[in-house]
Amino acid sequence: MGESQFIMRFPELQKELRVGPIEHNQAVFRWFVDNLPTRALAGHTVVAGFSLFVINIPVRNPFPWKESDLVIEDISKMPIGRCTFFMTAGKVANVSCKCGEVTEPMSYITWADVVEEDKPALYEVGRAIWKIFMGNKKDIVHIEFVKAEG
Repeated sequence: MGESQFIMRFPELQKELRVGPIEHNQAVFRWFVDNLPTRALAGHTVVAGFSLFVINIPVRNPFPWKESDLVIEDISKMPIGRCTFFMTAGKVANVSCKCGEVTEPMSYITWADVVEEDKPALYEVGRAIWKIFMGNKKDIVHIEFVKAEG
């Protein structure tokens, strides 16, 4: 694992996913890892398709880039397991992670991928959170972003 990965942990679901950098926007990946550990509530897109959506992730350091200076991808065409990123005002970030089909043709900064071996668990996490959002259960799922050990 080491510095080239971090972990997304879902304690209530007893699942964790390893995430590594992609070929572009690697400085964004390193910046995010430098802001770990952090924690937020896990969510899911409702309109755009099958994608984890985590808003208001606390970070210590403001985002030092402009979106126009980074590579972006169409979320409907990017591979499953790909993570997007956008910064809001202040020191909170928003991250999504594609779990299945996404139909909305919108483009965001991409910077990381769930490792191939963990994509079945990504699907399970996405499905569990989707059921919470679309059902009448009041469950809460946290997501912990932590540095990989070793």
